[in-house]
Amino acid sequence: MNNEKFLAEFDALLERSVLISEKARREGLLAIEDILDNTKVANRDIFEYGLQFVVDGYDSEMIDKILSNIIKQEKDEAVILFKTIQKEAVLSIQAGENTRILVCKLNSYTNIPLDDPIMKKIFED
Repeated sequence: MNNEKFLAEFDALLERSVLISEKARREGLLAIEDILDNTKVANRDIFEYGLQFVVDGYDSEMIDKILSNIIKQEKDEAVILFKTIQKEAVLSIQAGENTRILVCKLNSYTNIPLDDPIMKKIFED
């Protein structure tokens, strides 16, 4: 995964994470089931697959273990980093963390400054 693709994927993940986090905090974890991408769940996309486990009531240790096993199969360092960020988003949403904390936590895996357009867009919403 090149840097441009990583940034685009990271941007999309941040936006989706914020949307889902806010919905889960407002309406409960079961409410996010209707907005999961079932194709991505079936293809074991770390974020959507992990969120399906959250909806199904798996505990965080089990989710972490399953997703970590999938991540270990990757060879590309950028893909590993991105999937690790996805896993962290899942666990943060499950824990009901504040959306701002979620964004800062995900950003901490990168060297993207908070005044970068990607981050400004999230914090301005």
